[in-house]
Amino acid sequence: MTLPECSNCGAALTGPYCAACGQHAHDSARSVGVLLHDAWHVITHVDGRFWQTMYTLLVRPGWLTHEYFAERRARYLPPVRVYLVLSLIFFALGPLGPRGGSETGASVPPKSAARVAATMQTPEQIDRADSAPEGATKAANGFNVDFSDCARIQSSFKWLESPLRKACERNIALGGAPVRAAFIANIPKMMFVFLPLIALVMLLLYWRPRRYYVEHLVFFLHTHAAMFLILLLLRALSWVVAALPALRTTGGFLKFGAFVYALWYVYRAMRVYYGQRRWITVAKFLVVGCAYMLFLTITLVATLIISALTA
Repeated sequence: MTLPECSNCGAALTGPYCAACGQHAHDSARSVGVLLHDAWHVITHVDGRFWQTMYTLLVRPGWLTHEYFAERRARYLPPVRVYLVLSLIFFALGPLGPRGGSETGASVPPKSAARVAATMQTPEQIDRADSAPEGATKAANGFNVDFSDCARIQSSFKWLESPLRKACERNIALGGAPVRAAFIANIPKMMFVFLPLIALVMLLLYWRPRRYYVEHLVFFLHTHAAMFLILLLLRALSWVVAALPALRTTGGFLKFGAFVYALWYVYRAMRVYYGQRRWITVAKFLVVGCAYMLFLTITLVATLIISALTA
């Protein structure tokens, strides 16, 4: 008896799926029944696994990482895919969130650029910037920036002067929109640099018993994916609040609740996956929090500089 062959790779079929390439043994791809079967398969298999992953990620901190390294992976989406899907949805929906009166889509005037530079200075430098003429600000660390005249931008790093002046001219002409757009576009890329850095901190904190670096990286992929999911749910609730005037006073409580839950989530995820005592977990949680803010600030500033030079 000759076994039927797979139409895709020619291997002998021993069941409804090809053992070599995985293609289903459909009678014909030109059948409405086959199309409906494929749709049903997506809904019951892929989407079912997706929703189970989202539910576990949201309500069981640290459990997805635990299951992943316990070799129970088939029932959940892979950590990189979870992170990519949620981060893409989050950043794609960023411009679509409800906006208040102060968050219009208008271009930022040149003085806003001076304010951005001032936020990265000391209070004394900010005071000096405030007292300067409109459009002008002075910065320390080898830079003398005058947003009213791009030609006057100076830097102790001479190779930076020409790119900075050109970037200044482009952004003055367009009200700072290029830098803002480039910065937002570069944030997802920045996270791929940031996550490995913060995973190194976990490698130092959890050196006994020994754990592999990839464990900490997967832990933060899941944790960051959970933060994106929490923020997406908060955004959805914000749309509801914005649409119903009677609920607008609850917006602040929703944000505070999401903030508290996010803090508890990270602590609980550390407890579940690493399994250490409460006071040790709290101490390491504080250390990770400080390191997180430090590396986040560094990567954000670097992203802002790169965005200004490439916008």
